Amino acid sequence: MSSLWLSIEPRRDSTRLMLSEFRCGAALKARLPALPNEPRALGLLLEALVAWYGLPLCAVLDADAEDVQRHPERWSLILGDLGSPLIDVEWVSPASAPLADRTLDGVEDFRRARRLITLAATGLK
Repeated sequence: MSSLWLSIEPRRDSTRLMLSEFRCGAALKARLPALPNEPRALGLLLEALVAWYGLPLCAVLDADAEDVQRHPERWSLILGDLGSPLIDVEWVSPASAPLADRTLDGVEDFRRARRLITLAATGLK
């Protein structure tokens, strides 16, 4: 079982990431441009997180995201040939309707990210 989990939520104007440590909660939240300039960028980021923590990582892609549905080949390329056996990629389709994200004091709520990680971790994808 992975000790690190990274949710990847492609959206129309951005891609949201949330890194969680097993039993410790969210360690990093980020909102990046919708797509990387370099197709290998996301893989390099995942490899850097594994190197930083020295732990295996499971990346969880929101398979219901509009861009993933329209261009699965793009996301396969972006997440395809990762250079580390310590990185696993799961495509997860959340079972119920998406949760609305709210903002508290300018900080976005990452409930959908938590749901993606929970579904992947429990094998309910």
